[in-house]
Parts: sequence; structure tokens; C-alpha cells
Amino acid sequence: MKVQIEENLFLESDGLQFIVKEYTGKQDNLGRELYKVHGYFSSVRSVLKHLLKMKIMQSTAQTLSELCQDILRIEQYIESKLTV
Repeated sequence: MKVQIEENLFLESDGLQFIVKEYTGKQDNLGRELYKVHGYFSSVRSVLKHLLKMKIMQSTAQTLSELCQDILRIEQYIESKLTV
């Protein structure tokens, strides 16, 4: 399985676990795509928690109030991607 989360961020699985990978757009000498692994997870729920954490870590909030607003915005963004 290989599911695009956004831009160059993907959720992949290898039969035992879920892997969040960020592709760099570069290739190695053999022509294979290069990527950065953001983590290995046992469930999709844990992947979603990690994505939330990744987005929160990118916050530029200066106050606790701003951080809370960012968290709500990020949760809504992730939820919007999950609705069918």
C-alpha cells in the first residue's frame, strides 16, 4: 500500500507495519527514489497521532492561546482529509 497524505508525504505498509515516508524528489545511483522515514507504526491511529504531532511541531505560535488555535485548526485539517 502507498497512500499520499499530502505533497511528498506518503503512508506505506510492508505487511507488518505502517511507515510514514517523505520523498525528496531525488534518486540514488540506481535510480531509486530517496526518502526520509518519519516513523514506523503498528496502526493507522498511531500514524494519525504522529501526523498531528508533526504539524503541531511546525507551529509558530507565541502564546498558549495561539497554540490551542493551531491544534484545533490542524485537527480539523486532518479530519477534513479523512471524510469520505
